[in-house]
Amino acid sequence: MKFKELIEGNKFSLVVSLPSNNLELAKAALDGGAQAVKVHCNVWHRASGHTFGTYAENREFLQQLITLCGDVPVGLVPGGEDAFITPEERLELENMGLGFFSSYSQHLPCHMMESKVLTKMVAIDYTYTENTLDAVRNSAIDVLECSVQPGENYGTDLNYADILRYSDIVTKSGKPCLIPTQRKIKPCEVKHLYEAGCKAVMIGAIVMGKEPDAKQLQAVTAAFREAVDAL
Repeated sequence: MKFKELIEGNKFSLVVSLPSNNLELAKAALDGGAQAVKVHCNVWHRASGHTFGTYAENREFLQQLITLCGDVPVGLVPGGEDAFITPEERLELENMGLGFFSSYSQHLPCHMMESKVLTKMVAIDYTYTENTLDAVRNSAIDVLECSVQPGENYGTDLNYADILRYSDIVTKSGKPCLIPTQRKIKPCEVKHLYEAGCKAVMIGAIVMGKEPDAKQLQAVTAAFREAVDAL
């Protein structure tokens, strides 16, 4: 299933962002019930503290991951402020079977939006405005990643002001909205994201730890999947 169809068609979905590019952790995520898996290259990741290598360094891993995941969509953060995949590498990833990309809008080269294959998940950060949401509504973005917490909020508890903000973004953007675990969201709080109109939660290092083993990652994923299935 394509990632866009998954997000639009499901009542609510669970995406797992791996804290490191590791096939054992990917299998644990799948065993725990992940409905999509996301990995990184060309980027330093704030929540995990990890630096992910170049696309060339991760090419074999990505091929193996896509094979492992089968019908479960695989996504990639293809770069950040300092480096990003080229148009040629994007085409290679499309042919490899990648399902979606994820990137902050301010890091995203325009060529990525030309893809006819990849679901386009674009993130806004805490600097967004209502004008940003107006522009998102009229854009080719498929899924809006609401990475709107400033760095000092990482790992802190979710509060109802966050829920109200997410609800406002859903209404004004007109896009399916995914919430990453910048706050330390608990499985029991997934229902509040759903009631706010969000379409997915993406769990990562904040809730599973920076260096989780496979057993720990599977357990956290399973707890969130149980919460999603209970909606």
